[in-house]
Amino acid sequence: MKLAFLLLAVAPAAAAQVRVEQRLLVKEQHLFVSGGFTWFARGDYYNSPGAVLTAAWYPKEDDALELRAAAFAAFLNETANTVFQGTGFVPDAHKPSALLMLGWRHSLTCGKVALGSSVVHFDLQSGVHGGLLKTDRSLEPALSLSMGLLARISSRFYGQFELALVGSREARSSTVLAAGVLPMLTVGFSL
Repeated sequence: MKLAFLLLAVAPAAAAQVRVEQRLLVKEQHLFVSGGFTWFARGDYYNSPGAVLTAAWYPKEDDALELRAAAFAAFLNETANTVFQGTGFVPDAHKPSALLMLGWRHSLTCGKVALGSSVVHFDLQSGVHGGLLKTDRSLEPALSLSMGLLARISSRFYGQFELALVGSREARSSTVLAAGVLPMLTVGFSL
């Protein structure tokens, strides 16, 4: 009985001390533009580092229409280069050079974490995109599913890490679905 009375007496006092901070990573009606580095890994005998640019318009706080463009400086990996030097043969896989995609980004949840004396506000996001992959041999349709983290750096600047699964059709010795991962690390600003 005394414990119940004590809890009832403390609960209102504790509730009065709760402070709710306004959301600082506001996206609704903003354009987010970013650029950075990527690496297209398909297990296809090519190392494919690259640069990526994105522009995402948020008509609502949790959803955005996004345009993504990436350019790759692909080159044969060590194993494929050794085979090429010895035989003159190159892989049947196509060498990726550019990717252009349009899609939808959705914020799954938002949060904040204390890092030392500062607080970082972030969104966990998912995305689905469709577009075109340009290779040294063709231009093919591509699809992408992604998960990422958008983190506020300051009132206008943010950082983003995203990992996308990308699939495209390739006409090799037979038509195949070429799939790979596309990690992207970007920084940007909002307008």
